[in-house]
Amino acid sequence: MIGSSIVALSVLFNVANVSPSPMTSAMHPSVVSTVTPSLWLPSVKLPHIGLPHFSMPKFRLPRRATRDNAGDPMQVTARRLTSMVGDQEAWYSDHGQYSTNSYSVGRNRTRADTAVDKVQVQMLFAGKKGWTAIASHPDAPGKSCVIYVGYKSSLPMVPRTRSDATDATLEGKPACDK
Repeated sequence: MIGSSIVALSVLFNVANVSPSPMTSAMHPSVVSTVTPSLWLPSVKLPHIGLPHFSMPKFRLPRRATRDNAGDPMQVTARRLTSMVGDQEAWYSDHGQYSTNSYSVGRNRTRADTAVDKVQVQMLFAGKKGWTAIASHPDAPGKSCVIYVGYKSSLPMVPRTRSDATDATLEGKPACDK
């Protein structure tokens, strides 16, 4: 009885090393020791399933935008004030308040930009709740850009540009003379 069931299992699972003799199965009721591991892991042949081939699109790194007005002094000044926002936030995370010294905040820049280095930034106010600044470029005399970060109500004053007296209306966005 056990021998015939082992033969049936060996045919079903295609097992090679099974002893089908009745003598072995009668003497050893535990026939599992004579069965190779392939009894436990049957080899089942599946039909070939072909997956459709999808071509992956070629990814390109985006090109750096060229600045048409990279030499415009007011654009350079606005760019310097925008980078000052990130510098001040890094200073705030280290010291718990914004810096009153624009030189000490901006000196940790990783790459030198000679056009931005010409910009003169003056911190008007800096504290725990915000800061304000005004910046000018030597190639644009009489013109300036202003910026503020923080709640307008917690700042002593919101800066205005020198020439047009334009207020900084949006937090963290420079307002410049035309």
